[in-house]
Amino acid sequence: MSGVFDDLGGKFEARLRRVFPTTKSAKSGDQEIVVTNVVATVEARFDFGTLERLYSPNFVGIERQGGEGGHLIFEVVQVNPIHFQMLGMDVSMPTVLRREYLDTISESWGKSQETWIDMAAVPTWYWMKEEGGKPKFERSRMLPLAGAKVHLLSKKTVEEFLCFPKGEAVGTMLGFELPLTISMENLIRFHAGIFGFTGAGKSNLTSVLLRKVMKANTDITTVVFDVSGEYATNLIDLLETDGRILSYETMDDAEELYNSQVIPESLEGSVSDEAIHGIFSGLMSKKLVQRLSFGAGTASLDLAAIEELLTTTAEEGKSGAVAAKIGLERLNDSFFKKRKLKRSTKLSELGEEAKVDLVKLLEDIKRSVNDRTSLFSEVKAIVEYVELPSSNEGPTEEELTPESLAWELVNDKAPRLNVLYLPDPIEARMIVSRLIKRLLALRKKQGSRKKILIVLDEAQEYIPGDPRDRDGTVSSNGAVEALLRQGRKYRIHCWLATQRVARLNVSALQQLHSYFVSTLPRFYDRMVISESFALPLEVLERTAQLDTGEWVFVSYKATRRKNVPVFLRTENNEDAIANYLKTR
Repeated sequence: MSGVFDDLGGKFEARLRRVFPTTKSAKSGDQEIVVTNVVATVEARFDFGTLERLYSPNFVGIERQGGEGGHLIFEVVQVNPIHFQMLGMDVSMPTVLRREYLDTISESWGKSQETWIDMAAVPTWYWMKEEGGKPKFERSRMLPLAGAKVHLLSKKTVEEFLCFPKGEAVGTMLGFELPLTISMENLIRFHAGIFGFTGAGKSNLTSVLLRKVMKANTDITTVVFDVSGEYATNLIDLLETDGRILSYETMDDAEELYNSQVIPESLEGSVSDEAIHGIFSGLMSKKLVQRLSFGAGTASLDLAAIEELLTTTAEEGKSGAVAAKIGLERLNDSFFKKRKLKRSTKLSELGEEAKVDLVKLLEDIKRSVNDRTSLFSEVKAIVEYVELPSSNEGPTEEELTPESLAWELVNDKAPRLNVLYLPDPIEARMIVSRLIKRLLALRKKQGSRKKILIVLDEAQEYIPGDPRDRDGTVSSNGAVEALLRQGRKYRIHCWLATQRVARLNVSALQQLHSYFVSTLPRFYDRMVISESFALPLEVLERTAQLDTGEWVFVSYKATRRKNVPVFLRTENNEDAIANYLKTR
């Protein structure tokens, strides 16, 4: 197989010394995680050029001895130059003798046969064999035997191994300077996560990916939940061409909108404030900065919706379950039996007497539950809607509810980009919960071929590992879990971005099929990812060396091979913003 390996001009010679299991554990409170991986130690001849090359990400093929032959592919995760005298040196040695050892070691690199390079490598669980003079890759659970020859995979082979034919480039592979092409369709369809500490560039990467998605897919509508006020600027060009901003906060003018949003520091001074102001002013004048109301929504709220709310609370044993059961009995007796109303009856169609009785029923429930529960908030919103004198007119064209927004998304009445600026986490959770529940309900009834992509930035706010009813996380947790489990069937997809992986609902986390990981300083966060995605911890430890904009990307569906980590450098979204604004 010509060109499959790269021997670095005859300087790369290596053998497998051993393969062994590693086990590590970590605790956080009462939770303990234990992960076990397999690591190979490869011994290579020392050469300065080889050492420099190996510090970059690399893949090696280790000969499969016996059987059908071929090579088992491993990924290099650590490099350590060794001198034989290093092994016998100890701080307990006399200083003079230790200095002699160090002088000998320093002068021997690249000259002595007593120097070599140790490489730690983890299996990709793929086997490469020759077929028709070309490499063919298959899944394999085999491990190589000690003494097997080891070869560096060439740039061409790495491209054949990882890159999706005719796919979309999401970054440049570190160490190879090749674009990593993936199936963008599968990145959307099977949900994805973006994990990194503050400053790693999560919103930057999310914005880059959204640009690629909207460019490559004309049949997709995106909804971005933004608690930090970053995406109106990050996606300002897409907002101007086919988007809008929604917020429960009233924005009276472009100056107020501008002051509420984060402007990346790297853009300050390179683009004019007037250009950003101009676009925001244009959005305001076109009524594309709309108020998102907590009102219950005229297009979808009926008696069945109230019955569903009370039933869910009662059956799941949530706070207020007893009050919900009593409310259900009263609803059934007073409205379905006595008045013989259908469950599909809209609240806007109720007579005045029925409205009075409904408000009394709901107020009694409110008095019986804690005012920090999601049931209280939902019931309060319904009461406010029913009591509005103009409620029959529905929301104005500048104001939407989560339910009416869901209707717009499902019925292709919304712009392709919808940025929801929701700085208060409690209210953001309520909107997430109501929007997702209504989206799923509408898609189940109506169906649609068009895709909807929900992006949850700061995902720990919506799906924490310890949800509580009083802050609305029980409701948002349930809604997002339902989206991740069922959404694919109804073409509603989800991306999560967070810096606190350990705080996430693990059940939700395990629904993701693709993920980008950058620097995560907390060991426990890295352990959670390792356990959740069967990713070797040794790979994640290497993320500490990554710079801003560099990530390890792993996917079960979007790359050509399953669950093979790829280190890459992604595009800078701020370049796209700057180029667009400079033309203004």
